[in-house]
Amino acid sequence: MKKITNLTLILISMLSVSCVQTDDFDIPKIEIEILNIVSTTSIKALKNALDQSGEKMYTFKGNESSIIEGFVISSDEAGNFYKTLIIQDNFENPTTGIEIMIDQKALFTKYHFGRKLFVKIAGLSIMNDEGKYKLGYLLKDKVGVIPSSMVDEFIIRSMETKEIIPKKIDIDEFSDSQIGTYIQIENIQFKKDEIGRTYAGEPFDEFNGERIIEQCSSQWNAILSTSTYSDFKSNLISDKTGMISAVLTKDFYGEEFVLLLNDPSGIELLNSERCDPEYLTCEGNLESDQNILFYEDFDMMKNAKDLEEMGWLNHNLNFGNGKFKKRSKNGNVYMQISAYNSEEDFMEVWLITPEINLDKSSDEVLTFKTRSSFETGTILTVWVSNNFDENIKDATWIQLDINISKGSKGSENTEFISSGKVSLDCLQGSVHIAFKYQGSDPNKTTTYDIDHVLVLGN
Repeated sequence: MKKITNLTLILISMLSVSCVQTDDFDIPKIEIEILNIVSTTSIKALKNALDQSGEKMYTFKGNESSIIEGFVISSDEAGNFYKTLIIQDNFENPTTGIEIMIDQKALFTKYHFGRKLFVKIAGLSIMNDEGKYKLGYLLKDKVGVIPSSMVDEFIIRSMETKEIIPKKIDIDEFSDSQIGTYIQIENIQFKKDEIGRTYAGEPFDEFNGERIIEQCSSQWNAILSTSTYSDFKSNLISDKTGMISAVLTKDFYGEEFVLLLNDPSGIELLNSERCDPEYLTCEGNLESDQNILFYEDFDMMKNAKDLEEMGWLNHNLNFGNGKFKKRSKNGNVYMQISAYNSEEDFMEVWLITPEINLDKSSDEVLTFKTRSSFETGTILTVWVSNNFDENIKDATWIQLDINISKGSKGSENTEFISSGKVSLDCLQGSVHIAFKYQGSDPNKTTTYDIDHVLVLGN
């Protein structure tokens, strides 16, 4: 009976407690504190601080109170970015961007695409790495990644996320000021010889796969770079045309502008109509025993004016001053063209051979040598016409599918390379070969040297 009595008392006590009025008790509220943070400086101002210092790196003092804001435009979810976060100064119409180096992976889980961030710059350092401005933590005498344990001291997430609207530009409008921004290029396709390859899964792709895209409206080229560690490295290159949305930056050596995809959804190629040039296609024998029909090595020239007496035409179609010029080195004479310091927004120059008669020969082929320096894109093409008569625009020109030298952007190339052979066998009568240079100062200024122009035939 005692055990039953104790149990009864316990039950009565529990019932008594359950009957207590709860009107005096409120449900706890979970409040999220939204920090009242505002930016006090800009990404551009950080870059200016480094440039004005004249040093390779610049460290912001520990008592510096400046804060920048920016929107995340990179994502490492698909593996194409590694321990880096790129932010730009606005979610639309950005003017500049910067790379933040962080010793963490899977940054997308915390700093997703479009998230607005605030960055306290006190104690951080900035450097210009081959055209790419990077913000990080000074370790000894080098700007490195921000240690993972210190990230929250510098980077603060806003509650705001915006839809990033890519800035629409053309390839020939690329500039250093746009590095680190999210852009969109319309009417593009991969070059014909890239079709069927993977993005970065070929045997020759060591760290990154670099694939050439071209814009149909202008035929300007750009490089799409994909990490060999990305999830989509084995995706096949499409043969269609469309548009690409990506981060604009530069390659490891700072020599070329490159585009970086966050993931494959950034490239939309849906149009089956390509815009490949119509190249001359002849079926002649390229390896038969051949005689020289035309040859020019320019060694007899004293100056560029001698070209006219030799039957060549050297003409700037826009009536600018830029033309092919005679140059020589180590006793070798060649013709050189560059838009560098020409102050010409669009420079189109044609170097056209004298008349070459093909009526008394067969299996004709063209070959020559080129050398490219200070590369900013392939802006030299080669054409042939069998009805040219003084006026370039009135003639019918057919482009030749032939190899043009590619060089280093930051230095002078020392070696000429062969164009290979292209057949002219399907042409009759007298023809002219034209070297067409399309440059633009200061964006497209590749320097080309041309030598040993040779036409052979049986």
